Amino acid sequence: MTRSTASRWGCTFGAMLLAATVGMSAQSQEGAAAAQEDLDRTPEDCVLLNRIARKVGVNDRQVVFFMRGNTYYLNVLDAACQSLTPGETRLVFHAKNTGSARIARLCDTDSFTVERQTSRIGCGLGQFNPITAEEAAALTGQPVAAPSESSSADESGGRSSRRNRD
Repeated sequence: MTRSTASRWGCTFGAMLLAATVGMSAQSQEGAAAAQEDLDRTPEDCVLLNRIARKVGVNDRQVVFFMRGNTYYLNVLDAACQSLTPGETRLVFHAKNTGSARIARLCDTDSFTVERQTSRIGCGLGQFNPITAEEAAALTGQPVAAPSESSSADESGGRSSRRNRD
């Protein structure tokens, strides 16, 4: 009788654990769907340069911008950029500076080159289209990293000891 009671408790506990796991999975899927619905998809003409955490080429026409503060943009280029390859991160921007480094912006009228490129042919940016973290991860094949201490220091105006070339 002890065995059968232990087996029942084991089955009951297993069923409860399975139900909780399924419920949590459904909640996370609902949360992701809610985030997509809540996201304002209005394209931006410009982003602040100092807010860009990293950028990743998706293909020869798209670049995903990972911004500080958990904001993500997909930039669909005006035309194909033959030097841009999937996963490329060494992009050199040629932005029109507003005169102050504190408000330097990268806009849809600006261009960039890929650092390894020898011909220095510019590729034109398009509008910055807001996307979710899940979309950014799916497009780039890279996980969306949780904010680190150094990025939160950057957001508060401090300087990070690590220099990021991306």
